Amino acid sequence: MRRITLAACGVESCRGISAAVLFAGLTLLLGGCGDNGIISRFMLKSDRIIVERRPDPAYDQLFPYYVELCATSQFRSKLKGEGGLAGHAVMYIKGACKDEEASFPQLRRCRVAATDLHDSEHGAGVSVGRWFQNVNWVAIPGYDLFYQGNLKPGEPLTQAHFDATVSDVISKGVYKGVKFHASPSVGANPNLADFIAAEGIGTDLALQFARSVFCARVPITEPMLDEIIAFLNDKNQEYFKGEADYNWSVWADNCAHTLRNALAAANMWSPLSVRAVKFRQIFNLAVPANEFVNLAELGTSGNIGDYREIQRDRPERDALYEFHWLPTRQGALLKTLPVHEPNDLYDTTFRLFTLQSPFRMGRTQRAIDLLSDERFVNLNANLRYFRDKYDTILASHNQRRDMLTSVRGSPYRRIERIYYEYIEAQRVEVDSMLGRLSELEDHTDGPKSK
Repeated sequence: MRRITLAACGVESCRGISAAVLFAGLTLLLGGCGDNGIISRFMLKSDRIIVERRPDPAYDQLFPYYVELCATSQFRSKLKGEGGLAGHAVMYIKGACKDEEASFPQLRRCRVAATDLHDSEHGAGVSVGRWFQNVNWVAIPGYDLFYQGNLKPGEPLTQAHFDATVSDVISKGVYKGVKFHASPSVGANPNLADFIAAEGIGTDLALQFARSVFCARVPITEPMLDEIIAFLNDKNQEYFKGEADYNWSVWADNCAHTLRNALAAANMWSPLSVRAVKFRQIFNLAVPANEFVNLAELGTSGNIGDYREIQRDRPERDALYEFHWLPTRQGALLKTLPVHEPNDLYDTTFRLFTLQSPFRMGRTQRAIDLLSDERFVNLNANLRYFRDKYDTILASHNQRRDMLTSVRGSPYRRIERIYYEYIEAQRVEVDSMLGRLSELEDHTDGPKSK
């Protein structure tokens, strides 16, 4: 199995790292960004190896809707130099498709619940652009164009394929209606093809042309999908039809802010404020790799066994009440995609930066552990893991059931009832999925999932 090196995959939560933030700022100012300088404390060493993980084809037949929040590495072009150290954040939404009829980037519900990753109605990628002026994000139609730039495995990335991808992006109207701020690479009022070649390819789409990609995937419900679509559409409409331009800010309003807040609109977690007053914005930073790890931890190892804690956690409580959903669940998986090889245009060495305290590296190791754990990268192992968790929760509930609770009274009566109904429903769903997965594997010509 092919392997790639993982550089800097770990975080401290952006809300509790003021010391780390200040240290990082001083480091960047005083120590430079070289791999051998102080900044190397924020980069994982090259001996931390993660096996490449690609999606199980059966996954899309079991889960009709999901989101993937992804961190991408810094790109290093053989011709144009390097991109930003922190990389980029993007999101792929299965079930949301690019609205071809809209005069500016908007999403719509896909017309079918696709079971094939390559279906044109499968989903869309979302990328916030630093140089966008009258919108905040663009939608990229389809998994293949978003991640692979329509390259086949083993097919070389050449200048000819790069140029063909630029033409394909224009024909699909990805940047339809978008105006741009002046950028150093193409200046003001750029030719669209020049902008896509300089700023779009490898950043908004065709990610694997230039970057390694780490994604946390979490299944969602149909009503949650609608909330995410509505949030993103409203955001672009405000800029396109309003008087204010979008002005990207690394501190106050970057790619990761929008994506995190889109998921917060569906009660997946709490939102981050954009452009808080002066110094307070330092507690609302959003770093691409940090948000990937945050969602990875939430989806795989968050609280699922204590309904009292869920009641006290506002996003979890609201998600359970409103969507009958909790973020730590079956189907929450991680994936890694390396820079495409062979590659004539970009350096294929993996790099990923995270903002964290250089004195506390425990969460870095936690991220490595998650990416190395079969339960969180393999669908079959994941389903069996959550089946066992649900069994344990239900067995414990039956053993300590208190028949006098209704007499004594309890502030948790409603949440307890809803919670155990939810756990029982998830247990049934997991069992059904394991049965379907076994059938799918029996009818597959390729190797079975391990």
